[in-house]
Amino acid sequence: MSIIVFNLLGGLALFLYGLYVLSDGLKQVFYKGLKDILKKVTSSTLKTVGFGAFITAVIQSSSITVVTLVGLLNSSMLNLKQAIGVMLGAKIGTTITTQIIAFKIGFYFFPFIIIGSFLFFLFREKRIQNIGQIILGFGILFLGMNFMSEGAKVIQEIPFFENALYYFSNNITMGIITGAILTAIVQASSVTIALSIALAMQGALTLPAAIAITMGANIGTAITGFFASLGSCRSAKRLVLSQFLVNILGVTIFAFLIGPFSRLISLTSSDLARQIANAHTLFNIILVFATIPFIDLIRTFSIKVIPGPVEEVERGIKFLEYKILSIPSLALLQAQKEVLHMANITKGMLEKANKAMFTVDRELFNTVKTEESSVDELHHILDDYLTRISSQAFSKEDSQKLAILIHSVTDIERVADHANNLIEIFEFKAQKNIVFSSQAENELNQLFKKAIDAFSYSMEALDKNDHDIAQKAIQLEAESDIMEENLKNNHYERLKKGICSPEAGPMYLEIIMNLGRVTNHAENIARGVIMGF
Repeated sequence: MSIIVFNLLGGLALFLYGLYVLSDGLKQVFYKGLKDILKKVTSSTLKTVGFGAFITAVIQSSSITVVTLVGLLNSSMLNLKQAIGVMLGAKIGTTITTQIIAFKIGFYFFPFIIIGSFLFFLFREKRIQNIGQIILGFGILFLGMNFMSEGAKVIQEIPFFENALYYFSNNITMGIITGAILTAIVQASSVTIALSIALAMQGALTLPAAIAITMGANIGTAITGFFASLGSCRSAKRLVLSQFLVNILGVTIFAFLIGPFSRLISLTSSDLARQIANAHTLFNIILVFATIPFIDLIRTFSIKVIPGPVEEVERGIKFLEYKILSIPSLALLQAQKEVLHMANITKGMLEKANKAMFTVDRELFNTVKTEESSVDELHHILDDYLTRISSQAFSKEDSQKLAILIHSVTDIERVADHANNLIEIFEFKAQKNIVFSSQAENELNQLFKKAIDAFSYSMEALDKNDHDIAQKAIQLEAESDIMEENLKNNHYERLKKGICSPEAGPMYLEIIMNLGRVTNHAENIARGVIMGF
C-alpha cells in the first residue's frame, strides 16, 4: 500500500516540480517579449484571443497569463474587453500542455534530464542555461508521469479503490467537483489532467469520468486569478468574475453532453491518453468560440455585479508620427495635439484629486497614480520628438511655437506630479481617518477650482495662441496667491480655537502648497504663450 501511495504522491510531486522548472525556464526566455506584445494587443477580439493562446502555449500556464492580465489591468495597459479576449485565448493555449503529457515517452525522459542538466549546470551563458532548464523541466515532468502510472497500475486492484472508482466513473458531478477541488489546491490544471490520464491509462478511470475531471479543472484554475485580483482594481476583479462565469456555464452545459461528447472523442484516437487530451482541447476550443460573440455581454454583466466607474487610463501617444519629422510644420502640428492630449490627462488627474478629497475610493487613487505614469511616458516621448524637430530648418513662427511647446511640456508634467502628490495625501488621510472641518474642506474646494480653472485657461491659450485667455490664467494665479495666504491665516485661527485637529494641520498646508504650485505652472505656460519663448 505504501509503495502505491509513494508512487502516486511522489510522481505527482515530481510532475509539479517539473512543471515549475519548465514554466520558469520558458518565462526566462520568452516572458518579457510576450508581455510587451500583450501591452500592444489590439482591439480586435480574434487577435486578443490569438495572443492569449500564443502566450499561454509558450509559457505553459494559463494561471500566469491571468496574473499578468491582472497586472496589466492595474496599470491600464489593457482594457477589460481586451483582457477577457486574452483570457479566453489562454484556455486554448493551456491545452498544449495536455497534448504534450499524452505522449507515451517511455524511458526517454532520461535523455531529457541528462541533456537539460548538462546545459543548465555546465554552461555560464544565461540563455543556454534557460534552454537547459526547459529541457530538464520536460524530463522531470515525464518522470513524474511515469511514477503516477506505476502507482495507478496497482490501485485499481484494491477492493476499496475499485468500488470507489466504479462509483466515481458513473458520477459525473463528483468528477467535476473533484477536478475543481484538486486544481484549486495544486493551482495547476495540468497536474489534475495528468493524474486523470495516468489513472485512465491503467484502466482506473473511464473516458467520461476523466473528461469530467478535466472539465472540473477548468473551474479550479480560476482560483489563482481570484487570489491575484485581491487588492487589485475593479477591472481585474471583473476579469476574474468573467473567467469564473465562462468556466461554470461551459462546464454546466457540457456536463449534460458528456455521453455523446465521449463517443465523439473516442473517434479521434485509439489511445486513451490522447483521447483525454483531445477532449480537453476540443472542449476549450468550442467553449472559447461559443463565448466570443458574448464578450460585450459578459463585460456588461461583470460591471453590474462589481459596480463602479470603468476607469480605463489612456496610455501611449495618439498623434505623433515619426515618418513626418522631415516635414517640420506638420510634425509640429501633431506635437501640439499630443501636448494637449497630455494636458487633458493631467486636467483629469486634478479633477479626480479634487473628488478624492471627499471620498475613500481606492480605485480613484490607483487611477490617478497610473495616469501620472502615463503622463511621464508622454513627457519623455515628447521631449525626444520635439528635440528631433528642433534639428530641422523651419520658419521663425514655427520656431517660436516649438519653444512654447518645449517649455509647456515640462510644466504640464510637473502639474501631474502635484496631482499625484495630492492623491497620496488624500490616501494617507483616508488610511489614518483624519477629518477636515467643513470650513477647511470648503476653502480647499474653492482653491482646487481656481487651480483647475487656471490650468484649463493656460491649455486653451496654448491651443489657440490666445493672449487674452492666457491673461485669465495669470489673473487666477494672482488671486490664488492671495487666497492661499488667507487660508493659512484661517487655518491658524481654527487651530487656536480647537476647531481643526493638530494632525490635520500639516496635511492642510501641504494641499495648499501643491495647489499653489499648480497655478504657478499654469501661469508659466500662459506667460510662455504671451512672450512666445
